[in-house]
Amino acid sequence: MPGHSTKQPLEPSPLLTADMVHTRRRGDRLLVVPVAPEERPRALELAAAYLDLASAHVGQPRGVLLEACRGVDVRPSERRLAHGLLKLVLDRCEFEETTTLDAVELRRTLFTRAALARREHQDVPFDRAHILAAEARERQCTVEELEAALFADLPDAHRLRRSHLPTPEALLAHHHLAQKQAVLLRALRVRATVWNAAPAATRALFRKLKFLRLLYRIEPLPKQAGHRLEIDGPYSLFESVTKYGLQLALALPSLMACDRWAIEADVRWGKDRRPLRFTLRSDHESRSEEPVPDPLSDERLPDEVAALLRDLSALPGPWRPSVSHAILDLPGVGQCIPDLEFVHEETGRTVYLEVLGFWSRDAVWKRIDLAQKGLAQPVLFAVSKHLRVSEAALGPDLPATLYVYARSMNASMVLQRVQELAART
Repeated sequence: MPGHSTKQPLEPSPLLTADMVHTRRRGDRLLVVPVAPEERPRALELAAAYLDLASAHVGQPRGVLLEACRGVDVRPSERRLAHGLLKLVLDRCEFEETTTLDAVELRRTLFTRAALARREHQDVPFDRAHILAAEARERQCTVEELEAALFADLPDAHRLRRSHLPTPEALLAHHHLAQKQAVLLRALRVRATVWNAAPAATRALFRKLKFLRLLYRIEPLPKQAGHRLEIDGPYSLFESVTKYGLQLALALPSLMACDRWAIEADVRWGKDRRPLRFTLRSDHESRSEEPVPDPLSDERLPDEVAALLRDLSALPGPWRPSVSHAILDLPGVGQCIPDLEFVHEETGRTVYLEVLGFWSRDAVWKRIDLAQKGLAQPVLFAVSKHLRVSEAALGPDLPATLYVYARSMNASMVLQRVQELAART
């Protein structure tokens, strides 16, 4: 019988939940309480204990690892910190269900066989071993393999296959960042200012926001001093709140990687969802303690855009598609970086493509209003059918057009819209 394997992949950036964050309210402000210097040795001790246990339990079931972790001595005042550190360790572990048998089908078969045996042999004691042995013979496996597979699909039975474990110091630094990220999961909106970032870093930051499919507005500061960003938070949405919140949290390291920055978020915190302000500034943070990646190291495209670019590159014709690094000024909206640009190999004419994603109809209508007022560059806006916007919303005499797609963008249709848009502008 073919093998059955279900993997739980490593988290790209493990996060904490709100109950694991140590916070304090001061008026209308929410403060994240870091680990105090005198508490740091004990925090490193806890981090090392969980890391050592995870390393020692490779190949063991999750339940065995968790039971060992429950054996770590944790004082009542340390429980929130310990739970957070343990979650970050577990999120860096890959657990896998491996069995040659389908556990759900196996349980159904065994329970049916057991029920039938009880009905047909009411005059003799139920023999569990006999039922298992008979089933094992039919499946050509041992009774031990059968029992191991019976509940192999349950999380505690999944085995730890591999992990990417940091040092205790790096884990504690990640915990420091993850507390702040967890606050953003409850944000209504985020305002950020970045001063005097290098052009390459600015483009990388914008592209990170695009990759995460966040709803944002970017405006240049006077005298080219930097940029002001306003990002919609998950609590401003009516759907996809959890997924969007995770995306917003993942943007924080890229913002913090800039030399000078400030962040202010309107959040809803606690069981009462009280409105509070959460602020961070670069001059209040120790960069040496933050595991912040270089923003230039992440130039990925969203999966659907990467797939579209591959398909477009295979099509014949004079239009050459590529990742766009242009920064477009959109009057009344701010600045944006299109996802792709198409350059005609003979005329040099350029048409831009911006994929507006799944999050908000409001973002689409802002682009429509902008296009109706006039654009300096021809732009094709790709919109998911999920947002219920008609392509007729933009007339044929404008320097922009809408392409509404169902499940995925069709390269031939996109190229056709690019050609039509170039012909009219």
